[in-house]
Amino acid sequence: MYDLFIIGAGPGGYTAAVLAAKKGLKVGIAEAQGLGGTCTNRGCIPTKAYIESVNLFTRIKNASRFGIEVEMPALSLAALVRRKERIVSRLAKGIELLLKNHAVDLYPKAAEVIDPGTVRIDGRTIQTANLLVATGSVPKPVPGAAPQLWTSDDVFALEKTPASLIIIGGGVIGCEMAHIFSSLGTKVTVIEALDRILLTEDPEMASGLVKIMRQVDFITGARILNIDGAGPCRVSVAAPGGTRTLEAEHVLACIGRMPSLPPGLKGLEPALRDNGGLEVDEYMQTTLPHVYAVGDVTGVHMFAYAASKAAAVVIDHITGGGRRMSFDNIPSIVFTDPEIASVGSVSEGCSKGTFPVSALGRARTMETHEGFATVYADPAGRIKRISIMAPHATELIAWASLAVDRGLSVEEFLHPHYTHPTLTEILKEAAEDLVGMSVHKA
Repeated sequence: MYDLFIIGAGPGGYTAAVLAAKKGLKVGIAEAQGLGGTCTNRGCIPTKAYIESVNLFTRIKNASRFGIEVEMPALSLAALVRRKERIVSRLAKGIELLLKNHAVDLYPKAAEVIDPGTVRIDGRTIQTANLLVATGSVPKPVPGAAPQLWTSDDVFALEKTPASLIIIGGGVIGCEMAHIFSSLGTKVTVIEALDRILLTEDPEMASGLVKIMRQVDFITGARILNIDGAGPCRVSVAAPGGTRTLEAEHVLACIGRMPSLPPGLKGLEPALRDNGGLEVDEYMQTTLPHVYAVGDVTGVHMFAYAASKAAAVVIDHITGGGRRMSFDNIPSIVFTDPEIASVGSVSEGCSKGTFPVSALGRARTMETHEGFATVYADPAGRIKRISIMAPHATELIAWASLAVDRGLSVEEFLHPHYTHPTLTEILKEAAEDLVGMSVHKA
């Protein structure tokens, strides 16, 4: 009998397990596809491992700009796979050690839900006072397309770089994959059904990335008519300029992810969203008694960091607290080159200030000049949104997120000292531009 049993050991699941154990609960957790879930094994970590490698590869090729002469470097996809597997293995072992050190019972098997207080694992029945579903998501299939299309789950096992690749979907995953494979020398075409890529980011950020990624062919406002072949492939698309037929060695589907419910749960008839995700309240409770859900399985806000935060809310609620989950001001991040990050939303009457990367002293020492930051404030002077396209934007967004979430005024945002020369100055200068006080903007 457990106080809490968790299905899924991704960022939401294992975080909940450790926090629950720290509060004295007896905890069990089941994971059949690798500790760390999609994030560690097939998503965030493998993607960023590849991106760090290709970014370093690009910098080495441009070493002469730093006064360093090197022979032409070579990059092996097979070596990237081995590096990725080493990183994933270490992280998974770290999660296993965390669970062991906190006396969490680990079941490396799939779990079936029998009722809100009962699960079955490999023929064994387990009772629990509370159940947390954290089973994540799987890639969405392209409607009507052949099943042999690659997904983001497939690419990290490749040991040979494709000569050409068509990517269906110009969202975060599609753009990151385009960055990886174009950097490896693949001829990449991105097909996006909407009229621009990265719909959740500022239009200027999206159009700026298209200009920077000159080696990638972006086709927007396009509809897939037909896909023939299993490699090479022929893809017919209806685009604004007319119908086109594209050819590539392979096709990679990156049109998003969909919730993955554990066996047996759907038969208990929990309330579901239109996309199949579990409906939850502000405490992350489903409509089934004592059954909670966090992460991608809820069908919204599919970020590892949102899942981890929601896990803390669940444990607080189970142990008698009153903490509520807020999905306001969740940062969005894109690991392209340059990186893109944003937080908050723009309301009516907002004004904005901008500042270019090219005017930063630190950026010049890094031999980079692409990108900018934008700070938006409402008529009362409260910061509502910050968008960044710059080196290390995914790190800079943490300070921006605090400012937006706490509703800082521009004056409060500018009150601390910003060190020089650093990339953080782009936020200061953009905020100063908003009030007409930027010293370094021409």
